[in-house]
Amino acid sequence: MRPPLPRVASLLLALSIAGPAMLPAQAGGRGGRGLSGAPNQFQNKRLPVEPGFRVYIVSNMAGMGAAVDLKEIMAGTEAGAPAQTATASFSEYETRFRSLLTQEANAAIRGARLGGARSFVVSDAHPGNGFGNILPWELDSGAVLVRGFPRPLFMISGIDSTFGTLMFDGAVASAGSKGILPHTFGFDAFSVNGKPLNEVAICALIAGEMGVPVSMVAGDDAAIEETRSMLPGGFVPVITKYAVGRMAGITYSPAKVRQMIAAGAAEAVRREKAGAFKPFTLAKPYHVEFTVQGAMSDDMVAQVAAMSEFKLERTGPRLFRFTTESARQIGYLIDAMQPAVIR
Repeated sequence: MRPPLPRVASLLLALSIAGPAMLPAQAGGRGGRGLSGAPNQFQNKRLPVEPGFRVYIVSNMAGMGAAVDLKEIMAGTEAGAPAQTATASFSEYETRFRSLLTQEANAAIRGARLGGARSFVVSDAHPGNGFGNILPWELDSGAVLVRGFPRPLFMISGIDSTFGTLMFDGAVASAGSKGILPHTFGFDAFSVNGKPLNEVAICALIAGEMGVPVSMVAGDDAAIEETRSMLPGGFVPVITKYAVGRMAGITYSPAKVRQMIAAGAAEAVRREKAGAFKPFTLAKPYHVEFTVQGAMSDDMVAQVAAMSEFKLERTGPRLFRFTTESARQIGYLIDAMQPAVIR
């Protein structure tokens, strides 16, 4: 058995901005699907099913309203983070922004409920704090929360065809773009059938194969513009901030952002229930091509190349491609490549 991939100890987006930090490996994380290729025993786990129109909300701290800097979305004490980042300013900012993130999720739920939804799942989709950023004790009591990592399908764990729609609060533009804190999982570039996809669009393809459309995307202006070009079926856009640098933006007050998200979610559910949005699909088979993030070491790239379960073809120093009939398999590839940032 080949040795497991070393953990990238800082966040993936921190890697793309500030460079890598490595720790010794721990064999694929806590029972998840790591680069060892072992099947994930939780892939078929289902979420509790509640009656009524179901909404799946992806809550990503990196793209939330007002957040523009790493200290607002990282505590500075994540495994392997440089010692100099473990300052009071990091902890203070990140703690405050976790509360704001939770309030944004509640705003999305509140709006979706006004639009006619009755069942809500929130996915804590940001690696900081071990994918435990939303404060459960502040979350709307009507919601089911998915948190922690490793887990199947990363951002959209447990989604299935019983959901009426998928929403994103905190979308980010893709790696190399002109958005705030831009990144695409562990990739510098990612495409399917020659079409570039960002994190939202990748998740939308997986959900679309289940018949679940995206109805709302909230994030900075670059993320919204980019996602519009990728999802031809449309969605309700909520621009919560405007990028003026990789870690700089023009932002609204958190209270204003919550109003905008609630209004957008209500409109999204109403329009979805009226059949306004279609699931995002691409022709099969899916021809996937990706470039491993430049911050990852050559040894890590070599271990990506050794992931036999995906039958990857290496076409360049960091460039790979593979073909699959299942969008879920794309999600499992992302799972396998995600360094488990667990504290």
